[in-house]
Amino acid sequence: MEQTAGQPRQCAVLASLLFRARRPVSLSTLVEDVWGDKAPPSALGSVRTYIYRLRQALGEQNDSFVRLVDGGYLLQIQPDALDLNRFKNTAAKAREARNSGDLTLAADLLSRSLDMWNGVALAGVPGPFAAMQRNVLDELRLACVEEYLSCQVDMGRYAEAAAELSALLTEHPLRERVCGLLMTALYGAGRQSEALTIFHRTSHLLHQGLGVNPSPELQQVHERILSGRLQLQQSSVATAGGRYPALPRVPSYLPAALPSLVGRDREMGQLERLTQDTAASSSVAICVISGMAGVGKTAFAVSAGHRLIPQFPDGQLFADLSSCGPEAEPNNPALVLADFLQALGVRSDSIPETVQSRGLMFRDLLNRRRMLVMLDNVESTDQLKHLLPQSPGSMAIVTSRRQLHTLVATHQALPLTLLPLSQDDARNFLARRLGTSRTEAEPEAVDRIIRASECLPLTLANIAASAAYRPQAPLASLADEYTGGEKRILDTFANDEHPVRDVRASIARSHHHVASGTVSLLRSMST
Repeated sequence: MEQTAGQPRQCAVLASLLFRARRPVSLSTLVEDVWGDKAPPSALGSVRTYIYRLRQALGEQNDSFVRLVDGGYLLQIQPDALDLNRFKNTAAKAREARNSGDLTLAADLLSRSLDMWNGVALAGVPGPFAAMQRNVLDELRLACVEEYLSCQVDMGRYAEAAAELSALLTEHPLRERVCGLLMTALYGAGRQSEALTIFHRTSHLLHQGLGVNPSPELQQVHERILSGRLQLQQSSVATAGGRYPALPRVPSYLPAALPSLVGRDREMGQLERLTQDTAASSSVAICVISGMAGVGKTAFAVSAGHRLIPQFPDGQLFADLSSCGPEAEPNNPALVLADFLQALGVRSDSIPETVQSRGLMFRDLLNRRRMLVMLDNVESTDQLKHLLPQSPGSMAIVTSRRQLHTLVATHQALPLTLLPLSQDDARNFLARRLGTSRTEAEPEAVDRIIRASECLPLTLANIAASAAYRPQAPLASLADEYTGGEKRILDTFANDEHPVRDVRASIARSHHHVASGTVSLLRSMST
């Protein structure tokens, strides 16, 4: 139904009828559901008015209507028309799939069930009945989340599950099943000490808050971790055709690198040391490259990726997650995952529908492979939830105009902040692009260009391109264009052919993100 449910108390009446669909509900029950024991004298008349409006709204629906019965009303509606029924049916199919041993199908069905939720159930609906049902629905959703994460743990997706379970336990610190799953996931990810710390923290909260000890099941998990006897599941994700096939070829999707990179030796050394440390410790390396628009984040990341190719013999993947303009939405991770899966040999008709299931398949394909995943122009850590590799020896290189504090904190990512080039490096940059004879002939003009560009590599590249197309023009005349008052400097640095290399567009996107973030902050402060 597309009609609006009306004002809040009318929504409360509709909720009462929906939860008792196909059963008569007395007028007194409706009044109690909406007002409790504080109903005003006008309550009966108000309920009749709400019913009248609901009947009008449903009047054109052939399969949904409210009819009068003895002493009350009955809502006639098809079971599948209620999203709660669809949720329960899908969750029941997931339990059947899990009981039959098909964890992949179970996780996919549970993911679909969770996708049906949009915020808090019955949000803003008043009355004691809605409040009670809100708690019931929240418990149903939470149980579904637990079941979904349990499937991930049973499939050996320990690092992914640990991240989500940690956030869930923070929100619900006394849920012992969540604690047990998190301990198992941490232990499976090689983080035994953290698993034991979680147990002691939860045990303390249970004792202080409820005066009880942890359940026997949770204590058993703790004892098995201590003794090293906790049985871990190996990855068992399979497609309809069995295990995923071997890659038909090694995917190599990095963009072409620049012929030379100027002024980034220190940062390149840090990245190479991170790769060496990762190989030695059999962990996953993540590097976050940040910096202002035009500072050369993508150029540095791509050059580094090409230099590191020998360290990742199983392939290299690349995705640009940026929006195409200041007002556009960032690239959808589900679409990025679809591209990655096809690059890894999955047929388009075998790609799952939900982003969670695509993420599971992607990580399973990368299992025991050493791959480099490059994610360019990331807007937020949320975009990366399903895109980061989990296989030991793999690496993710992330570029972003923003400082992704959450990624650095939760994944121990190495942050690299690129600054504008030094004066010497900027001169070297122009000399390599234009030739030393041309730049040495007009050092003053070169200095003026460098000052105007603020030593940004992207700006310098646009200037060099303009100068290369005018080999006979003195550099002084070009400097006059960039430092003169007739045009805005950023307009001179435009690149209409390639938006990624347009300094104006880069700064416009950065300004839009800052403005959006400020508006969001102000809204959150006002609520």
